[in-house]
Amino acid sequence: KIYKYVYRRAKHCLFLTVDSCPTCKSACGMDLTQILIIAAAAVAIVTFFIIRQTRDYGKQLEQLAPKKKPREFGIYTLDQVAQHNKRDDAWIIVQHKETKEYRVYDITDYVDEHPGGESILKNIGGDATEGFHGPQHPITTYVLVEEYCIGKLAEGEVPTSKTR
Repeated sequence: KIYKYVYRRAKHCLFLTVDSCPTCKSACGMDLTQILIIAAAAVAIVTFFIIRQTRDYGKQLEQLAPKKKPREFGIYTLDQVAQHNKRDDAWIIVQHKETKEYRVYDITDYVDEHPGGESILKNIGGDATEGFHGPQHPITTYVLVEEYCIGKLAEGEVPTSKTR
C-alpha cells in the first residue's frame, strides 16, 4: 500500500510548482521538501529492486555453470595411466615440448568434443605425444590441454616404444 501511495504522490507532484499540481490542476498541499522525500523514496525503491534482480540473476548463472570436479595434480606410474584406457575413463601421456617432462591428462570430458573424432582414443592409457604434437593441432591446443592436466609421470618412468 505504501508503494502505491508513494508512486501516486510522486507521479502527480514530482514536477510541482509550490502552488498547484500540473497533472490534477489542484493544490495538493505538498511543499518542495515532501516532494523531494517522495522522489528519493521512489528512487530507493527502484534501486532496491534493480539490485535484488541483479543478485538473483547472478545466482541463476551460477546454477547454470557446469560443475567440474576439481583435479588434483599428482604423480602417476605407467601402470596407473594404463588402467584408464576406456572412452568413459581416458588418460593420456604427452611429453611437454619445452621441458621434456611427461605429463598425464584426463581427457575423459573432452573425448566427445574432440574435432578429430575417435582419433583421440587411439593412444588412451598410454603415450600420445606423437599424435598430440602432429601438424593437425593448432597452437591453441597447447593452451586447451592444460585444463585437463592432472599430473606427471613418476621420476624414472618413461614410456617405452610398447606404450608409445
